Amino acid sequence: MAAEAAVLPEVDDLPNAEVLVATTWQCNLRCSYCFVKDQTLRADRARMSVALARRLIDALDNGMRHVESICVHLYGGEPLTNLPALRALVERAEQKPAGRFTFAITTNGTLLSDKIIALLDRGRFQVILSIDGPPQVHNACRRSAGAAPTHQKVMTFLDAVKSRTRCWVRGSAVVRKGWRLRDAERYLRSLPVDSIKAQAVRVPESDPFALSAAEKQDYLEDLDAVGRLVISDLEAGRRPVDDRFANRVLQILKGDARDSFCGAGITTFGFAPDGLVTPCVLLEGEAHRLGHVDDDPETWIRAGSRWRTANTAREQCLDCSAQPLCGGGCPAILPICGANECEIIRKNCEVARGIYQHFAGRPEMLLPLAGLE
Repeated sequence: MAAEAAVLPEVDDLPNAEVLVATTWQCNLRCSYCFVKDQTLRADRARMSVALARRLIDALDNGMRHVESICVHLYGGEPLTNLPALRALVERAEQKPAGRFTFAITTNGTLLSDKIIALLDRGRFQVILSIDGPPQVHNACRRSAGAAPTHQKVMTFLDAVKSRTRCWVRGSAVVRKGWRLRDAERYLRSLPVDSIKAQAVRVPESDPFALSAAEKQDYLEDLDAVGRLVISDLEAGRRPVDDRFANRVLQILKGDARDSFCGAGITTFGFAPDGLVTPCVLLEGEAHRLGHVDDDPETWIRAGSRWRTANTAREQCLDCSAQPLCGGGCPAILPICGANECEIIRKNCEVARGIYQHFAGRPEMLLPLAGLE
């Protein structure tokens, strides 16, 4: 990695963290390919209480003093089905020093009210909005619990967020059988969103929505095309609307190699509706239990460090060319789609290297990837 590094203007690298918080696993949709449907369909309908939400912010503030800022990313389930907890998180964060907390939310965009819009604006949320494609594509999989189509509701939600809040919106699509990455990208680019990301469905190969062998090859070829669009944007001095390669390109610039896929257990934690702490909200079971929100934060901070040490890269990763940029793959996703995920990650790393090499003699042209103009 170090050999690929280039001279770059000095940039402050302030540490930050992102925690995934499921205030509920309840969801008002029944998306066909959902990889957390086991949680959403449980009889146990636990919802995070207002009091617990407040304690969560305090625990993060006290326990994560090793980071400059903390992004609280609401996940689920559908986070907007538990608005009281969401409001409590925002209100408690407002009592902390300015900039200590930021907010993001992954939402299906089918719930809309004046209260929701006001709260999203108040927290200056980054909104990751699920929009799979035009109506015939989106509605084929993303339907309500009563099987009603949802595309029009999502469009109404998007219009409200863009016209009535200061929120940044990312259009997010799932590419599955019968729907190609290039088409998903083209559709997302037609919408009034600030950034986009379309990625392959995360299901076992036996799933009816899994990409076929030919479709997987199309997906990999389309990633090359996305890389070319990124290069075109950077040549024009623009931050690319698809930023999937940004972190890895910047990683090459700095000469860094990853020792893990993400910050799970160190700068990333997951919080369940009942306050259970794990390295990531998608990792369940006693093997991943770090503690509880009501514990001394040092308890789950130390447990996270031990979990990280015990979960090093898999043996098959050690000789992989993508290892320095990948860090071993997502421990929550690999058990679901294994080899397919690895193949896509390797391609992402290859395209990131291609983007870097294109600008190797002009590293300053890559600064828009970091949001620096």
